[in-house]
Amino acid sequence: MEQALRTQLITAVTKELPEDKPRLLQGVGRPDEVLACAEAGVDLFESFFPFQVTERGCALCFDYDVSPDPERAGRAPPAVLELEENRETAVVAQQNGDLNLDERTQMTSFEIDLKDKRYQDDFRPLVEGCGCYCCKNHQRAYMHHLLVTNELLAGVLLMIHNTAHYLGFFRALREALAGDKLDLLKRRVLREGGRQTERKD
Repeated sequence: MEQALRTQLITAVTKELPEDKPRLLQGVGRPDEVLACAEAGVDLFESFFPFQVTERGCALCFDYDVSPDPERAGRAPPAVLELEENRETAVVAQQNGDLNLDERTQMTSFEIDLKDKRYQDDFRPLVEGCGCYCCKNHQRAYMHHLLVTNELLAGVLLMIHNTAHYLGFFRALREALAGDKLDLLKRRVLREGGRQTERKD
């Protein structure tokens, strides 16, 4: 089902449900999907998106910071900006609707592929500023090594990071809903207009 149609259906259904009951949706996990469904009235999500990302050998890496910091207005973290060259295909697929079942095994625009050779000498954390155990103690180069040598530790460390990043996104979503900043969060996550701002600098 295309994302736009699903959002219409969810909006119609939630209008019929009691206001005082939580609305749970299963199987929706990508941040763009979550934002659309939250806007349509969904309260709870059951998803294995961080696990899917981990299984692909990837790390979640997208901006969800809606804190009022004038220094970073219109700017994405360096880790997010470096994705722009490689994410065009995934962005187009998401704009055209939902990914089909086969495409769910492919990388989305919200993650970096740490198996890529360019990370073998990259000694930065997975995501700059991330406070998870993995980012505090290990670098991309080490994660690349673990992944290409099929070490079991790779999945453990990636899952720690991906879960922490995903939970941080949901924390930001709750704060955005409470503070009437959902549009700002959507711009951060979906990077609307972000590329143009950065290229001018």
